[in-house]
Amino acid sequence: MKIMPLPGHWLMSTICCDRSRQRRVMNGMSNKVLGFGIIGCGTIAHWHAQAIQTIGAARLAGVADSRATAAQDFARQYHTESFQSIEELLSSPMVDAVCICTPSGLHAPLCIKAARAGKHVVVEKPMTLNLAEADDVIAACAASKVKMAVVSQLRFTQAVKTLKSAIDQGVLGRLISGDIYMKYYRSQEYYNQSSWRGTWKMDGGGALMNQGIHGVDLLLYMMGPVKSVFAQAKTLVRNIEVEDTAAAVLEFQNGALGVIQATTSIYPGAPRRLEICGSKGTIVLEEDRIVSWNVEGCPIPDGISLEHTENKSFQDPKAFGIEGHALQLGDMAAAIREDRAPLVDQHEGRKPVELIMGIYQSACEKRIIEF
Repeated sequence: MKIMPLPGHWLMSTICCDRSRQRRVMNGMSNKVLGFGIIGCGTIAHWHAQAIQTIGAARLAGVADSRATAAQDFARQYHTESFQSIEELLSSPMVDAVCICTPSGLHAPLCIKAARAGKHVVVEKPMTLNLAEADDVIAACAASKVKMAVVSQLRFTQAVKTLKSAIDQGVLGRLISGDIYMKYYRSQEYYNQSSWRGTWKMDGGGALMNQGIHGVDLLLYMMGPVKSVFAQAKTLVRNIEVEDTAAAVLEFQNGALGVIQATTSIYPGAPRRLEICGSKGTIVLEEDRIVSWNVEGCPIPDGISLEHTENKSFQDPKAFGIEGHALQLGDMAAAIREDRAPLVDQHEGRKPVELIMGIYQSACEKRIIEF
Protein backbone atom coordinates (compact mmCIF):
# COMPACT_ATOMS: atom_id res chain seq x y z
CA MET A 1 0.00 0.00 0.00
CA LYS A 2 1.38 3.38 -0.97
CA ILE A 3 1.66 5.85 1.91
CA MET A 4 0.77 9.39 0.90
CA PRO A 5 3.04 12.21 2.10
CA LEU A 6 1.54 14.09 5.02
CA PRO A 7 1.86 17.81 5.80
CA GLY A 8 4.37 18.88 8.45
CA HIS A 9 1.68 19.95 10.93
CA TRP A 10 -0.05 16.54 11.16
CA LEU A 11 1.94 15.30 14.15
CA MET A 12 1.37 18.39 16.27
CA SER A 13 -2.34 18.35 15.40
CA THR A 14 -2.60 14.76 16.63
CA ILE A 15 -0.83 15.63 19.88
CA CYS A 16 -3.02 18.71 20.48
CA CYS A 17 -6.17 16.61 19.96
CA ASP A 18 -4.89 14.06 22.49
CA ARG A 19 -4.28 16.79 25.07
CA SER A 20 -7.72 18.32 24.51
CA ARG A 21 -9.38 14.93 24.91
CA GLN A 22 -7.43 14.29 28.14
CA ARG A 23 -8.53 17.66 29.56
CA ARG A 24 -12.18 16.89 28.80
CA VAL A 25 -11.92 13.53 30.53
CA MET A 26 -10.19 15.02 33.56
CA ASN A 27 -12.83 17.73 33.88
CA GLY A 28 -15.52 15.06 34.13
CA MET A 29 -13.76 13.01 36.79
CA SER A 30 -14.60 12.61 40.41
CA ASN A 31 -13.21 15.29 42.70
CA LYS A 32 -11.81 12.67 45.09
CA VAL A 33 -8.27 13.56 46.10
CA LEU A 34 -5.96 10.61 45.48
CA GLY A 35 -3.42 9.97 48.19
CA PHE A 36 0.05 8.92 47.05
CA GLY A 37 2.58 7.41 49.42
CA ILE A 38 6.31 7.14 48.77
CA ILE A 39 8.38 4.18 49.92
CA GLY A 40 12.08 4.99 49.93
CA CYS A 41 13.29 8.55 50.50
CA GLY A 42 16.45 8.61 48.42
CA THR A 43 17.31 10.84 45.48
CA ILE A 44 14.62 9.78 43.01
CA ALA A 45 11.88 10.15 45.63
CA HIS A 46 12.18 13.93 45.32
CA TRP A 47 11.15 13.72 41.65
CA HIS A 48 8.08 11.74 42.66
CA ALA A 49 7.15 14.13 45.47
CA GLN A 50 7.44 17.17 43.21
CA ALA A 51 5.57 15.40 40.41
CA ILE A 52 2.68 14.56 42.74
CA GLN A 53 2.40 18.24 43.59
CA THR A 54 1.63 19.00 39.93
CA ILE A 55 -1.32 16.59 39.70
CA GLY A 56 -4.82 17.95 40.15
CA ALA A 57 -6.87 16.27 42.90
CA ALA A 58 -3.86 14.37 44.25
CA ARG A 59 -1.61 14.82 47.24
CA LEU A 60 1.39 13.28 48.95
CA ALA A 61 -0.23 11.40 51.84
CA GLY A 62 2.96 10.22 53.51
CA VAL A 63 6.35 8.57 53.22
CA ALA A 64 8.21 5.63 54.71
CA ASP A 65 11.83 4.55 54.72
CA SER A 66 13.84 1.93 56.59
CA ARG A 67 15.91 4.88 57.81
CA ALA A 68 13.58 6.72 60.18
CA THR A 69 15.51 9.99 60.07
CA ALA A 70 15.48 10.01 56.25
CA ALA A 71 11.69 9.64 56.23
CA GLN A 72 11.26 12.34 58.86
CA ASP A 73 13.49 14.81 57.03
CA PHE A 74 11.74 14.09 53.73
CA ALA A 75 8.31 14.49 55.32
CA ARG A 76 9.26 17.86 56.79
CA GLN A 77 10.51 19.09 53.42
CA TYR A 78 7.26 18.17 51.67
CA HIS A 79 4.86 18.88 54.54
CA THR A 80 3.50 15.36 54.80
CA GLU A 81 3.34 12.49 57.25
CA SER A 82 6.26 10.24 58.12
CA PHE A 83 5.06 6.69 58.74
CA GLN A 84 7.00 4.58 61.21
CA SER A 85 7.08 1.60 58.87
CA ILE A 86 6.18 0.48 55.37
CA GLU A 87 3.42 -1.66 56.85
CA GLU A 88 1.91 1.36 58.57
CA LEU A 89 1.91 3.32 55.31
CA LEU A 90 0.31 0.44 53.42
CA SER A 91 -2.43 0.08 56.03
CA SER A 92 -3.36 3.76 55.92
CA PRO A 93 -6.77 4.49 54.35
CA MET A 94 -5.37 7.86 53.24
CA VAL A 95 -2.99 6.13 50.80
CA ASP A 96 -4.51 5.02 47.48
CA ALA A 97 -1.29 4.44 45.55
CA VAL A 98 2.38 4.07 46.39
CA CYS A 99 5.53 5.12 44.57
CA ILE A 100 8.33 2.63 45.17
CA CYS A 101 11.64 4.51 45.09
CA THR A 102 13.94 2.03 46.80
CA PRO A 103 17.07 0.26 45.53
CA SER A 104 16.13 -1.97 42.61
CA GLY A 105 16.54 -5.23 44.50
CA LEU A 106 13.61 -4.30 46.75
CA HIS A 107 11.19 -3.46 43.94
CA ALA A 108 9.63 -6.91 43.53
CA PRO A 109 8.84 -7.69 47.19
CA LEU A 110 7.53 -4.18 47.82
CA CYS A 111 5.36 -4.23 44.69
CA ILE A 112 3.83 -7.51 45.83
CA LYS A 113 3.33 -6.26 49.39
CA ALA A 114 1.67 -3.06 48.15
CA ALA A 115 -0.59 -4.93 45.73
CA ARG A 116 -1.71 -7.34 48.43
CA ALA A 117 -2.53 -4.33 50.61
CA GLY A 118 -4.85 -3.11 47.86
CA LYS A 119 -2.70 -0.15 46.82
CA HIS A 120 -2.07 0.87 43.23
CA VAL A 121 1.64 0.79 42.44
CA VAL A 122 4.11 3.08 40.70
CA VAL A 123 7.60 1.58 40.60
CA GLU A 124 10.86 2.96 39.29
CA LYS A 125 12.76 1.05 36.62
CA PRO A 126 13.75 -1.70 36.55
CA MET A 127 10.40 -3.14 37.51
CA THR A 128 12.22 -6.23 38.83
CA LEU A 129 15.64 -7.82 38.49
CA ASN A 130 14.50 -10.95 36.65
CA LEU A 131 11.52 -12.44 34.85
CA ALA A 132 10.42 -14.73 37.67
CA GLU A 133 10.03 -11.68 39.92
CA ALA A 134 8.25 -9.80 37.14
CA ASP A 135 5.73 -12.58 36.71
CA ASP A 136 5.13 -12.73 40.47
CA VAL A 137 4.45 -8.99 40.51
CA ILE A 138 2.08 -9.25 37.55
CA ALA A 139 0.21 -12.08 39.27
CA ALA A 140 -0.07 -10.13 42.54
CA CYS A 141 -1.50 -7.06 40.79
CA ALA A 142 -4.00 -9.22 38.91
CA ALA A 143 -5.08 -11.06 42.06
CA SER A 144 -5.66 -7.82 43.97
CA LYS A 145 -7.10 -5.99 40.95
CA VAL A 146 -4.77 -3.01 41.39
CA LYS A 147 -3.16 -0.91 38.70
CA MET A 148 0.57 -0.63 38.19
CA ALA A 149 2.75 1.85 36.34
CA VAL A 150 6.44 1.28 35.65
CA VAL A 151 8.33 4.56 35.41
CA SER A 152 9.23 5.18 31.78
CA GLN A 153 9.18 8.95 31.85
CA LEU A 154 11.01 9.28 28.54
CA ARG A 155 7.94 7.99 26.68
CA PHE A 156 6.05 11.09 27.77
CA THR A 157 8.45 13.64 26.24
CA GLN A 158 7.36 15.56 23.15
CA ALA A 159 10.22 14.22 21.05
CA VAL A 160 9.38 10.60 21.80
CA LYS A 161 5.67 11.15 21.14
CA THR A 162 6.50 12.75 17.80
CA LEU A 163 8.82 9.92 16.76
CA LYS A 164 6.34 7.25 17.83
CA SER A 165 3.55 8.95 15.87
CA ALA A 166 5.74 9.08 12.77
CA ILE A 167 6.49 5.36 13.02
CA ASP A 168 2.88 4.41 13.65
CA GLN A 169 1.73 6.49 10.67
CA GLY A 170 4.26 4.69 8.45
CA VAL A 171 6.02 7.79 7.17
CA LEU A 172 9.44 6.13 7.62
CA GLY A 173 8.41 3.29 5.33
CA ARG A 174 9.70 -0.16 6.21
CA LEU A 175 11.80 -0.07 9.37
CA ILE A 176 15.39 -1.05 8.56
CA SER A 177 17.34 -0.37 11.74
CA GLY A 178 16.88 0.87 15.28
CA ASP A 179 19.91 1.76 17.37
CA ILE A 180 20.34 3.15 20.88
CA TYR A 181 23.67 4.53 22.15
CA MET A 182 23.97 5.24 25.87
CA LYS A 183 27.50 6.42 26.57
CA TYR A 184 27.30 7.74 30.10
CA TYR A 185 29.82 8.82 32.69
CA ARG A 186 29.47 7.69 36.29
CA SER A 187 32.51 8.09 38.50
CA GLN A 188 33.74 5.50 40.97
CA GLU A 189 32.53 7.88 43.68
CA TYR A 190 29.00 7.54 42.33
CA TYR A 191 29.12 3.80 42.96
CA ASN A 192 30.83 4.19 46.33
CA GLN A 193 28.11 6.55 47.61
CA SER A 194 25.60 3.70 47.98
CA SER A 195 26.58 0.14 48.82
CA TRP A 196 23.84 -1.34 46.62
CA ARG A 197 25.00 0.30 43.41
CA GLY A 198 26.92 -1.92 41.05
CA THR A 199 25.90 -5.16 42.77
CA TRP A 200 24.05 -8.09 41.26
CA LYS A 201 21.87 -8.57 44.32
CA MET A 202 20.49 -5.04 44.61
CA ASP A 203 21.22 -3.35 41.25
CA GLY A 204 20.59 -6.41 39.09
CA GLY A 205 23.11 -5.24 36.53
CA GLY A 206 25.08 -2.18 35.55
CA ALA A 207 25.12 0.07 32.52
CA LEU A 208 22.20 -1.84 31.01
CA MET A 209 19.90 -2.69 33.92
CA ASN A 210 20.37 0.59 35.80
CA GLN A 211 21.17 3.46 33.45
CA GLY A 212 20.43 1.84 30.09
CA ILE A 213 17.03 0.31 30.74
CA HIS A 214 15.20 3.53 29.85
CA GLY A 215 16.87 3.61 26.44
CA VAL A 216 16.20 -0.10 25.93
CA ASP A 217 12.54 0.58 26.70
CA LEU A 218 12.44 3.35 24.07
CA LEU A 219 14.03 1.11 21.45
CA LEU A 220 11.45 -1.63 22.05
CA TYR A 221 8.65 0.95 22.08
CA MET A 222 9.69 2.14 18.62
CA MET A 223 10.84 -1.08 16.95
CA GLY A 224 8.69 -3.76 18.54
CA PRO A 225 9.71 -7.17 19.91
CA VAL A 226 13.17 -8.65 19.45
CA LYS A 227 13.64 -12.03 17.75
CA SER A 228 17.28 -12.65 18.68
CA VAL A 229 20.32 -11.01 20.28
CA PHE A 230 24.07 -11.53 20.39
CA ALA A 231 25.97 -9.52 22.98
CA GLN A 232 29.08 -8.90 25.00
CA ALA A 233 29.28 -7.30 28.45
CA LYS A 234 32.40 -6.38 30.40
CA THR A 235 33.61 -4.52 33.46
CA LEU A 236 36.42 -2.42 31.98
CA VAL A 237 36.98 0.48 34.37
CA ARG A 238 34.80 0.62 37.48
CA ASN A 239 35.37 -1.42 40.62
CA ILE A 240 31.90 -3.00 40.61
CA GLU A 241 30.43 -6.50 40.30
CA VAL A 242 28.30 -5.76 37.25
CA GLU A 243 29.05 -4.60 33.72
CA ASP A 244 30.14 -1.04 33.06
CA THR A 245 30.13 -1.59 29.28
CA ALA A 246 27.96 -3.69 26.98
CA ALA A 247 27.11 -4.01 23.29
CA ALA A 248 24.44 -6.06 21.54
CA VAL A 249 23.31 -6.77 17.98
CA LEU A 250 19.57 -7.34 17.60
CA GLU A 251 17.21 -8.82 15.07
CA PHE A 252 13.65 -7.57 15.54
CA GLN A 253 10.60 -9.64 14.73
CA ASN A 254 9.79 -7.25 11.88
CA GLY A 255 13.09 -8.17 10.22
CA ALA A 256 14.93 -4.95 11.08
CA LEU A 257 18.34 -5.01 12.73
CA GLY A 258 19.60 -2.95 15.63
CA VAL A 259 22.40 -2.10 18.02
CA ILE A 260 22.49 -1.38 21.74
CA GLN A 261 25.58 0.22 23.28
CA ALA A 262 25.71 1.08 26.96
CA THR A 263 28.51 2.22 29.24
CA THR A 264 29.04 4.28 32.38
CA SER A 265 32.78 4.64 31.91
CA ILE A 266 33.28 7.02 28.98
CA TYR A 267 34.52 10.50 29.94
CA PRO A 268 32.91 12.98 29.77
CA GLY A 269 29.90 11.04 28.49
CA ALA A 270 27.60 11.80 25.58
CA PRO A 271 23.86 12.38 25.15
CA ARG A 272 21.73 9.26 24.75
CA ARG A 273 21.17 8.83 21.01
CA LEU A 274 18.27 6.93 19.42
CA GLU A 275 18.38 6.40 15.65
CA ILE A 276 15.34 4.99 13.85
CA CYS A 277 15.88 4.39 10.13
CA GLY A 278 13.44 3.28 7.48
CA SER A 279 13.19 2.92 3.72
CA LYS A 280 11.71 6.44 3.46
CA GLY A 281 13.38 8.34 6.26
CA THR A 282 15.54 8.63 9.35
CA ILE A 283 14.82 10.38 12.65
CA VAL A 284 17.41 10.85 15.39
CA LEU A 285 16.82 11.78 19.02
CA GLU A 286 19.42 12.98 21.51
CA GLU A 287 18.13 12.83 25.08
CA ASP A 288 14.83 14.78 24.97
CA ARG A 289 15.23 16.41 21.54
CA ILE A 290 14.85 15.46 17.89
CA VAL A 291 18.14 16.54 16.33
CA SER A 292 17.72 15.11 12.82
CA TRP A 293 14.61 14.71 10.66
CA ASN A 294 15.12 13.44 7.12
CA VAL A 295 11.85 11.95 5.88
CA GLU A 296 10.84 11.67 2.22
CA GLY A 297 7.78 13.80 1.50
CA CYS A 298 7.28 14.80 5.13
CA PRO A 299 8.83 18.09 6.29
CA ILE A 300 9.86 18.77 9.87
CA PRO A 301 6.71 19.09 12.02
CA ASP A 302 5.79 22.41 13.56
CA GLY A 303 7.41 22.93 16.93
CA ILE A 304 10.47 20.75 16.20
CA SER A 305 13.59 22.92 16.22
CA LEU A 306 16.34 20.30 15.74
CA GLU A 307 18.31 21.98 18.52
CA HIS A 308 20.72 19.85 20.51
CA THR A 309 19.76 18.98 24.05
CA GLU A 310 20.78 20.87 27.16
CA ASN A 311 20.05 17.79 29.26
CA LYS A 312 23.26 16.66 30.98
CA SER A 313 21.95 13.54 32.72
CA PHE A 314 24.51 11.47 30.81
CA GLN A 315 27.08 13.12 33.09
CA ASP A 316 25.01 13.87 36.19
CA PRO A 317 22.24 11.48 37.34
CA LYS A 318 20.44 14.40 38.99
CA ALA A 319 20.46 16.63 35.91
CA PHE A 320 16.94 16.08 34.62
CA GLY A 321 13.62 17.74 35.32
CA ILE A 322 10.38 16.39 36.74
CA GLU A 323 8.26 16.88 33.62
CA GLY A 324 8.34 13.24 32.51
CA HIS A 325 7.54 11.97 36.00
CA ALA A 326 4.74 14.53 36.35
CA LEU A 327 3.14 13.43 33.09
CA GLN A 328 3.42 9.74 33.94
CA LEU A 329 2.08 10.13 37.48
CA GLY A 330 -0.72 12.25 36.02
CA ASP A 331 -1.52 9.39 33.66
CA MET A 332 -1.55 6.99 36.61
CA ALA A 333 -4.00 9.20 38.49
CA ALA A 334 -6.22 9.35 35.40
CA ALA A 335 -6.00 5.57 34.98
CA ILE A 336 -7.19 5.04 38.55
CA ARG A 337 -10.14 7.40 38.07
CA GLU A 338 -11.07 6.03 34.64
CA ASP A 339 -10.53 2.40 35.62
CA ARG A 340 -8.13 1.74 32.75
CA ALA A 341 -4.57 0.51 32.45
CA PRO A 342 -1.81 3.13 32.73
CA LEU A 343 0.00 3.86 29.49
CA VAL A 344 3.10 2.01 30.75
CA ASP A 345 1.85 -0.87 32.88
CA GLN A 346 3.50 -3.96 34.36
CA HIS A 347 3.34 -5.85 31.07
CA GLU A 348 5.24 -3.06 29.33
CA GLY A 349 7.69 -2.89 32.23
CA ARG A 350 8.53 -6.57 31.83
CA LYS A 351 9.69 -6.19 28.22
CA PRO A 352 13.02 -4.38 28.73
CA VAL A 353 13.86 -6.68 31.65
CA GLU A 354 13.38 -9.67 29.35
CA LEU A 355 15.66 -8.22 26.68
CA ILE A 356 18.39 -7.24 29.14
CA MET A 357 18.30 -10.69 30.71
CA GLY A 358 18.73 -12.11 27.21
CA ILE A 359 21.71 -9.82 26.62
CA TYR A 360 23.33 -11.00 29.85
CA GLN A 361 22.70 -14.63 28.91
CA SER A 362 24.21 -14.10 25.46
CA ALA A 363 27.29 -12.41 26.91
CA CYS A 364 27.73 -15.19 29.47
CA GLU A 365 27.15 -18.12 27.12
CA LYS A 366 28.73 -16.45 24.06
CA ARG A 367 25.90 -17.39 21.73
CA ILE A 368 22.82 -15.97 20.03
CA ILE A 369 19.75 -15.96 22.25
CA GLU A 370 16.36 -16.46 20.62
CA PHE A 371 13.19 -15.02 22.17
